Amino acid sequence: MQLEHAFFDVVVVGGGHAGAEAAWAASRMLGDRGKVAMITMDPHAIGRMSCNPAIGGLAKGQMVREIDALGGLMAHAIDFTGIQFRILNRSKGPAVQSPRAQADKYRYEAAVQQLLRENCPNLTILAATADNIFTDDESSTAGACTQSHRHEPRRITGVELSTGQRLSCTCVILTTGTFLRGLMHTGPRKIEGGRIGEQAATGLSLCLERLGFELARLKTGTPPRLASETINFAGLDIQAGDEIPAPFSYLSGLPDGLLAATFPVLPQAVCHITYTNARTHDLIRANLHRAPMYSGQIQSRGPRYCPSIEDKVVRFADKTQHQIFLEPESLDTNEIYCNGISTSLPVDVQEEMVHSITGLEKAKVLRWGYAVEYDFAPTHQIRSSLETHRVRGLFFAGQINGTSGYEEAAGQGLMAGINAARSIQRQPPVILSRDQAYIGVMIDDLVTKIPTEPYRMFTSRAEFRLTLRSDNADQRLTPLGRQIGLAQPVREELLSAKLTAMHSIMDQLQSSRRPDGTTAADMIRRPDIAWKDLATMNFQPPGRIMELIQSTEHQAVLEQIQIESRYAGYIQREQQLARRMHELEDKVIPIGFNFSALTELRREARDALVRFEPGSIGQASRLEGITPSDLTVLMMYLTGRKSLA
Repeated sequence: MQLEHAFFDVVVVGGGHAGAEAAWAASRMLGDRGKVAMITMDPHAIGRMSCNPAIGGLAKGQMVREIDALGGLMAHAIDFTGIQFRILNRSKGPAVQSPRAQADKYRYEAAVQQLLRENCPNLTILAATADNIFTDDESSTAGACTQSHRHEPRRITGVELSTGQRLSCTCVILTTGTFLRGLMHTGPRKIEGGRIGEQAATGLSLCLERLGFELARLKTGTPPRLASETINFAGLDIQAGDEIPAPFSYLSGLPDGLLAATFPVLPQAVCHITYTNARTHDLIRANLHRAPMYSGQIQSRGPRYCPSIEDKVVRFADKTQHQIFLEPESLDTNEIYCNGISTSLPVDVQEEMVHSITGLEKAKVLRWGYAVEYDFAPTHQIRSSLETHRVRGLFFAGQINGTSGYEEAAGQGLMAGINAARSIQRQPPVILSRDQAYIGVMIDDLVTKIPTEPYRMFTSRAEFRLTLRSDNADQRLTPLGRQIGLAQPVREELLSAKLTAMHSIMDQLQSSRRPDGTTAADMIRRPDIAWKDLATMNFQPPGRIMELIQSTEHQAVLEQIQIESRYAGYIQREQQLARRMHELEDKVIPIGFNFSALTELRREARDALVRFEPGSIGQASRLEGITPSDLTVLMMYLTGRKSLA
């Protein structure tokens, strides 16, 4: 589409998982009163799964449920295109149980595109790259001015595309993924690009540097893909999905669902498991000098918690094998994703490595693994709203903030889209707290600690794991989603019906008693008692408990009641901790506060405050180098007991 000159309220740069959520949130919140544009190299690649064909996982699954509860799109797309659904860690406590699903990757990207096309009529998608950003001080883009010469932040005024078009706008959301000066490595071979077959974006990195932003480099990688008909699956362990799949979206399986009223939609598939061995490890060790990470060809850091097979062999030298999940990428193709052997080794080594593994002795490699280096913006440059300190109206989301993973990107994209729309509406930004959402934990981590490796969400990062469960995301976030105008009205109705059912069932449990006076509510708190056990106990009045247990309508509610009953003491403890945390979070530090003038602070503390510009005392307390005495001094200035004059 050729636009000689056009105005958009919000321009989203990038069409990955962050870009899709940002465009979705901004366009739906602004409605027919706003205009949103998405700039992407290839509109057919919007929502593409560049790496593993799966959504969810430990802590990530909670984030997808949170995105859904707020009114985002990721859960709809995976529920419509999932080919295997599993709840991870079922044998462990509820704080670490997480939903995960294999996707048909081609259907998934098509579903994302369909959702945007059918539900965002005010969204314009343009095939191009964004090469330049304009601000109200346009000389900055030519390098004539840097932020240090200005007292007030610049403000976004527009973007320039590779087609030569200029779009005027109020807000820009950069969701650039691995494309900023992307460089792919397979052995000594280097190719400029953000992923296979797609070019890198260089102009935007240069523009950000001219605007005064600090950029650094990170690295991620992907494994080889194999032809399924050449794999000997006989004798390999089978990993099937859950017998009764659980959807991600609270709307899936309902007539109000955005894509389908049935769940699951697609036939379900199995994965297989195999392992590396001593021969594999010997081969890798013998060729480490040819691996870019070890030859010095790559200087940037990759994800420590999702390492390449080269890293695994070196770092865990005592291990004789490493697990590999063979995951189908689609129901319609023969592509198998080798989850567990991400690599940038040369092609000849990759081929020999694959053939050393049980079941893969004759496997045909369809696509070689590679590593990709890319620019990111160290996160002291953004606020909790994901708007940058340096340029008003400019938001960063996804891998540009140093994160790794579809879900992490989507969560940031959603919040950036929400806050860009709120800015247009002249409303304050939405900031999720650490006890409110995993998304809140992630963003707070980013704005208080600069990632030194690609950031990945884990349950261990959250202090309030029992509060932030996957089963209660609707209770935590749907009221907020409705308040800001993103979540559909039906979500509020579903939540109300769920809460009513929970209260009704709890009343029945508390009023059902055994002859010794013990209630059903008392019994279900015990870890050795299951719901079916209650049916054999002599509760009065008779029959009521049996009716509850046999009701398929209330199974999810029963499970949540049991969790909250058994862990009530721990949940109360988390709530008390959260209240103390909010006392500090409520002590807001005004935007533009002059930290440099706090001469009574230690130099280290002052430098940290100047660099990160925390938005609250709570946020300041989580900065490295800040002590309780520093916070006391800061509080005295904020409350007026000391003057900056």
